[in-house]
Order: sequence, then structure tokens, then C-alpha cells
Amino acid sequence: DLQKGIDLGLVSPEVLQNFFDLEKYPLLSELTHRFQGFRERLLADPKFLHRLAIEEGISVTTTLLAQYQKRKENFFQELDYVITDTVRGSVVDFFTVWLPAPTLSFLSYADEMNSPDNISSLLGLLGSIPDNAFQKNPVGTNWTLNHRVASVVFGGLKLAGVGFISSIGAVASSNSLFAVRKFLNPAIVANQQIARSPILKTAVVYACFLGISANLRYQIIAGVVEHRISDQFASQTFLVNMLSFVSRTINSYWGTQ
Repeated sequence: DLQKGIDLGLVSPEVLQNFFDLEKYPLLSELTHRFQGFRERLLADPKFLHRLAIEEGISVTTTLLAQYQKRKENFFQELDYVITDTVRGSVVDFFTVWLPAPTLSFLSYADEMNSPDNISSLLGLLGSIPDNAFQKNPVGTNWTLNHRVASVVFGGLKLAGVGFISSIGAVASSNSLFAVRKFLNPAIVANQQIARSPILKTAVVYACFLGISANLRYQIIAGVVEHRISDQFASQTFLVNMLSFVSRTINSYWGTQ
């Protein structure tokens, strides 16, 4: 798709330079060549993996601290619950970085040339909506206000889906662990008095939280802070990473209030 974009004159010199820079690092080069999703994000933001690592680091740290504060002396006795919540948080935070991240793809242009009319119409519709509402217009693209509003709505639906599925998985896993504990050692479980969460209600509430609150916050971080503001300091890697770290730490704290 990158070659097709070059042929159509849609690849700017800056994007082409980003691609050549990524080729210098074996891991980034492998991700760029093998996975379309990584290529789209790394071309739009070469520091995408930095953002992802920062978010995951904050997620794991804050989750473990919260779990310890909640369980205190039972932390290690209930380590299976801790691991379940931590894994769920890591998966969700991966998607809160992945889905709202600015992307740069020429796949729709490549596919439209060899696709039936109905498929090309669908590809054109989906391809016309940016993944981030605040992303700058790439060469040959002019996103209107309607496109950007649709980006927020569509992004919210995707994150809501992630929240719904992950919540069902986490609550089901937690309830299964509780059943196993109760079978193996009824006395300990009786003393814990852990309230069981209703699966469907918890999933709907969490889906709404991710689709509305988290979606808006991460759209702003990825599009405004890390895409527009950070671009002004692109040559100062430490400052850019610190800006990411501070904004994502504040966002993580705000999101738990």
C-alpha cells in the first residue's frame, strides 16, 4: 500500500523519511513490514511504541498499587485475582492506545482499484473516517468537521466493544476463580466475603465508561498532546517522552476518580 501511495503522489517526503528511519531498527522494521496496523501507526507517529510502553507501564504499576491497597495483607493469598485484574487492565490499555492513535494508510487506495463497486464504496466510507479526531490532514485528504465527529463516535463504539468483552472475561474469570477457591478451601472463602459482580451489568457500565469518558480523553492525548503539540518538539526525544508520561499519568489518575 505504501508503494501505491508513492505512485499516486500521496506520500509526503516526511512520511517517506519516517519509513526509512524505521528501517534502521530491526524490530520496528519487522513490525512495519509484517503488520499493517503497526505500519499505519508507526508511519503516522514513529514514537508510537514509546506511547504504548508508557501507557502499559503506568497501567501495570497503578493496578498493582490499587490491588495492594484494596487487599492489603491478603494480597499474596489472592494473587490470582490480582493477576486477572492486571491482565485485563493491560489488554484494555493496549486498545486505548491502539484505537485512537493517528494512522496513515494507503490501503484503501490500493484496494479500490481491484474491488467490486459495493466493496470499494464500503472501503471508501470507512477509509474516509480518521482514527483520531484531531489528526492532521495527510496529503490528498481533507477531513471535515463531520469526519472528525464520526471519528469520535466510531472510536467510542470500538472502545465500548473492547470494554464489554474484556469486562465479561474478567468477571467470568474472577467468578470461576472464586468457585475453585470455594471448592478447594471453603473456610478461607467464607472468611473473605467477596461480593460477586453481576456480569452483564458490570460489562455494560464498563463499556459506557470506555466508550465515552476514556474515548474522549485518549482521543485528546493521542491527537492533541502527542500528535500536534509534541510535533513542535520532535527533535527533543526526552521532552516528548516526558510530555507523554505526564499527560498519561494525569489521565490515569483522572480516569480512576
